[in-house]
This record gives sequence, structure tokens and C-alpha cells, in this order.
Amino acid sequence: MWVSSAALAAARIGKDTPDPDGGRIVRRPDGTPSGVLVDNAMDLMVRVMPEPSAADLTRRFLAAARACAEVGLTQVQDASGYGPPEIAALEELAARGALPIRVYATVSPEPESLPGAFSKGTRVGQGADFLTIRAIKAVADGALGSRGAALLHDYSDEPGKSGLLVTPPARLAELARQAREKGWQLWIHAIGDRGNRIALEAFRGASAAVPKAPPGGKLPRVEHAQVVALPDIPWFAKLGVIASIQPTHATSDMPWAEARVGPERIEGAYAWRRLSRAGARLAGGSDFPVESHAPLLGLYAAITRQDPTGNPPRGWRPAEKLTRRDALALFTSGAAYAAFEEGRRGRIAPGYEADLTVFSSDPMGVPERMIPSIPVVLTIVGGRVAFRGLPVAAQ
Repeated sequence: MWVSSAALAAARIGKDTPDPDGGRIVRRPDGTPSGVLVDNAMDLMVRVMPEPSAADLTRRFLAAARACAEVGLTQVQDASGYGPPEIAALEELAARGALPIRVYATVSPEPESLPGAFSKGTRVGQGADFLTIRAIKAVADGALGSRGAALLHDYSDEPGKSGLLVTPPARLAELARQAREKGWQLWIHAIGDRGNRIALEAFRGASAAVPKAPPGGKLPRVEHAQVVALPDIPWFAKLGVIASIQPTHATSDMPWAEARVGPERIEGAYAWRRLSRAGARLAGGSDFPVESHAPLLGLYAAITRQDPTGNPPRGWRPAEKLTRRDALALFTSGAAYAAFEEGRRGRIAPGYEADLTVFSSDPMGVPERMIPSIPVVLTIVGGRVAFRGLPVAAQ
């Protein structure tokens, strides 16, 4: 988070404010705050920000859902980790049939929110099956760009710093056990190799503690699986943990990623082919609003590992490219599997629901450079048109 000096003053963040656990206040050489707050340091600002009203939340959800329909998304699996006000707004929209696309929402793991979510139980198929609440979002570490991702060893470009643990490992282990026991799916954000190892250890402990989990407690997810120690890669398949990846992160981070982690650790970074060959199930997303929400950009990044201008010419670390078919599966059948929906969504087949996206050209056949710019003709959700673009003849 980047804030102004007025905002810092309102939050009483000054030279003598200590860094909170799992957070960092980026400072000038004289120790005064620069305005950049990393990971849990953002909470110092969030606590003084005005709470959105119910009308604000409704307006924002509708605007976001419509924007997603315009780029061809029929469902969003939302890793925001919502509290009761946001869940209530989504439930109200679903109840009156106002959501244009399906939303698979996650709830907050915070102690003031999670017991209430558990008491209500999972809610699958609300509002004509446009809203599902059966998942919890937790955060192991920070981001690689801000050097908040937790690494097993120091950053190559900042000796003495190895990142931040946003949630204590013991708390993640407890969340994993509770989720598995109560039939909830747990998503853990993990970017650094230490963050990923802690997430996998939490899931391994939960599996041992609760060997016969209800169906919803299975298929735990690691969101990002961005830098994984090579010995840990096989554990995704062994534990049945989904690697929920964002291909555009690789093409955004490639100018500096190796400088952060060095030539050895980069072998396990953005390593989609390695994960797949080791038997892991992959699902693809965007991490919007960090990246664009347009799925064709993710498809292009997974296939080429290039930026939109076609650089680098052979792709960055090209051995980790995915085939077009495998890249398409990330955003269709793989995503459906990650939401327990593989038997009714994610494919065009008899008996499957009519969640369909119509493009003006076939992304599986056009030259790679054309993929990101293919217009959307129709987005259809449950047989209902959620977005109508220009007819093919007019494009």
C-alpha cells in the first residue's frame, strides 16, 4: 500500500512507529515513513479508513462482476477473504438474481468472522447457483516484489532479509485442521519457498489429524505457488493440494525475479511444467487487481511466457511453457475442479451447464501474438447472456 503524508498522519504512523509482526514500514534514510506499507503494516492504515456502506459494497460487486463478464469470465473464484458485510452483500445480490456471473467466495479467517461462518455452514448454489461460500482464505507470506515473500534463505538482492510471515505457522496449521474437519476448503496464499513449505506442512498435518474429511474439506489450495523449493514440488500431488497459479505474474515479474532469488531458486519459480509433471493439479487465475482480469492475457502468458510485445523472443524460462491445450485447461476444467465443479462446469459437453464464452477468433488456432486482443462476442452463464459484444461481422 502506498499512501500520502496526510494519510500517515491520520493513522499516526511516524518515525517511532515500530514495524508490526508480519509487516514492514518502508522508511527513508532518516527513519521517517516513506508512505509504502508492506503486508501487515497495511493494517495500521486500514483500521482508520472509513468502512464501506452496504450500498457501496453492492455497487462495487456489480461493477466488478460486469467488468469480468465483458472479458469473458463466467465465474470468479474470489480470494479476498470476506467478512460478514461483504458476504451479506453478495447473498443479497444472489437472492435477487442480480449477479451476472457466478461467484465462488472465500471468507476471512479472522477470529471475529470465522466462527460465524462455521456456524452458518457452507452454502453451495445460492441464488440459482450463482453464489457459493465454502472456502476460507489465509495468507502465509507477502509478495516477491516487495520482498515480503518468506524465503528459506535471504533475498539475493537484499542480504539479511528473508521476507515476512503474515500468519504464524501454528495458526495456519490450526486453520487447516479446522477447515478439513468442518468440510471447508482452505486456500493459503504462499509465494516464497518458505511460505509454500509452511502451507504444505499445514495441509500435511491436517490430513494426518483428520484422515476422513468431509468432501468439502478436501482439495486444499495454495494460491500462487510462486517460488517452491524443488524437493517440495512433489508434495502438491502427494497431498492433493491444488496449485492455483497466475501466469501473468511470471511475465510481469520476469525482469527482476531472478535478482530476488538467484539462479538456483529460480528453478522452482513459476515452474508450471515441473508442477504438472510431478502430478499436481493446476488452476489458473489472474490475481486481479494486481494483474488484469482478462483471461486471454493469462492464456497468452502461460503459452508464451512473453510480455504483450513478444519479449523475450523465446519466452522467459521457456522450458516451463504450457501447451495451448494445457493452458486452456487452467482457466476451464482446472478451475472447475478447484471449485468441486468438474462434473458440471469447465467443459462443453452434454449434461454440462451452459457457461460459455464466444470469441471472434479461436484462441487455440490464431498466431500467439493475437491471443490477448481477440474480442469477446458473448459471455453466457447458465444459458443466459451476461455480456454481448459486437457481432463478429462488425469487428
